[in-house]
Amino acid sequence: MDLLLYNGNILTMDDKNTVKEWVAIKNSRIFDLGDGNGYKRYSENSSEVINLYGKTLLPGFYDSHVHLVQTGFNLLSLDASKVRSIPELLELICRKSKRTENGELIRVIGYDESKVVEKRLPTRYELDNCSRNNPVWVNTIEYHTSVVNSLALHMLKLPFNLEGMMRDERNLPDGRFIGKASSMVRNNIFNMIDDNVRKEGVSKALNLAIENGVTSINALEGGFTFHDKDAKFVSRNKDFFPIDIVLFYQTINVKKVLNEGLNRIGGCIFLDGSFNSRTAALSKSYYDDSSTSGILYFSQDELNEFILEAHKNNMQIALHAIGDKAIDQILDAYEYALTLYPKKDHRYRIEHFELATEEQIDKAKKLELILSMQPAYEYFWGGVGGMYDLRLGEKRRKKTNPLRKIVDKGLIIAGGSDSDVTPISPILGIHAAVNHPTAESSVSVLEAIKMFTINGAKAVFEEEIKGSVEIGKYGDFVILDKNPLTVEKNNIKNIKVKGTIKEGNILFIE
Repeated sequence: MDLLLYNGNILTMDDKNTVKEWVAIKNSRIFDLGDGNGYKRYSENSSEVINLYGKTLLPGFYDSHVHLVQTGFNLLSLDASKVRSIPELLELICRKSKRTENGELIRVIGYDESKVVEKRLPTRYELDNCSRNNPVWVNTIEYHTSVVNSLALHMLKLPFNLEGMMRDERNLPDGRFIGKASSMVRNNIFNMIDDNVRKEGVSKALNLAIENGVTSINALEGGFTFHDKDAKFVSRNKDFFPIDIVLFYQTINVKKVLNEGLNRIGGCIFLDGSFNSRTAALSKSYYDDSSTSGILYFSQDELNEFILEAHKNNMQIALHAIGDKAIDQILDAYEYALTLYPKKDHRYRIEHFELATEEQIDKAKKLELILSMQPAYEYFWGGVGGMYDLRLGEKRRKKTNPLRKIVDKGLIIAGGSDSDVTPISPILGIHAAVNHPTAESSVSVLEAIKMFTINGAKAVFEEEIKGSVEIGKYGDFVILDKNPLTVEKNNIKNIKVKGTIKEGNILFIE
């Protein structure tokens, strides 16, 4: 054997939810597993033997929704997630500017206008007060809104009549951008970033994922809101990464993806925006702004045409839909393609699916869709006074991320982080799914673990080789200090990852 782990509490996540005590790995695969002293026949002939001392071992975690390059950029950026006022934000940027060479971009992440006392975005004029010699770009926490200072605005050379460019009382751009305008800002800036920076950032992001027990990532890269350079970087390098990366190329250009030799398309191709920026498409107006009900970025005909072309080319498809109006649109598009050209086991996905009605859940089940969802959204934005509450009001807030209804209908939920929006942390995702602020939407611990293990494998056709601890599958494991099935449910988030193993190789051990 190459590796033997014994004296553990192994939650296999197989069809019978079997629990074992030891597992043996040979040539990257699980060779044997069992209970009691059966491991002893391998102990003398194993290259490495690990006594788990009662710790819990699970299949290596999947994170089914990661913007990998973006996550890497964030780890190299200025974090504003803890600021609680605009002056505090400006002071943070001022300090950074004094340590930064003139002309170098200052990128700020994590700004949440719902958590600052002013309840608004800064303007370029405010940013100018703390940095006139460096371009500054502030990203809101969900990346659907951007703010730049005057120097960055000048460098970007954006069209003056750009939709989503906010203006001051003189009708001049005030540095704030939403929707497609923010996407253009992001794309232009990412185009300026060198691949060596991508390499440095992605390396940090993968190390962070490994420390959180992740052995498989669905990377959603490229496209108008990000940059095609990101997708190409991941595609060229994925075989050299220490963990498995499945790439979804974020474009509606089917030929471009086929020419890259890839068979997955989409990811965060935005059918709508986000709740925080009030651009997620709703059937009724926002609770805190009755003048808007969000934005649909595609017509139904445009979407139908794209889905049909990808469908006919046997590509796995994933699209971003948050509001109920956008969810209706993607369900109709999938139904259109599957009616014209029926196909079994396609595993088409909807990313997010945050404000779905019961009728939409039923239709998703009928179409046999995979739902790629992010339970940690509820941890950060759910409950009374949270962002969902502010934007949607109490009645709709209680309907966000209806995990229980979805599971009860028999749909597969693949759990993800949407990193860099929320951290890569399957443990936090499991905690959030179990402790949903709306109690009737919560799921059991076992159901939550499945979202980040076997369901993640099924979401990308990998359940025959990963996702559970069974003979013949890859030796991908995460070791936890406590058993999530037995700790108090409010303490799941405090469980620590003690080790991560990929194909029998120890990547992280504590």
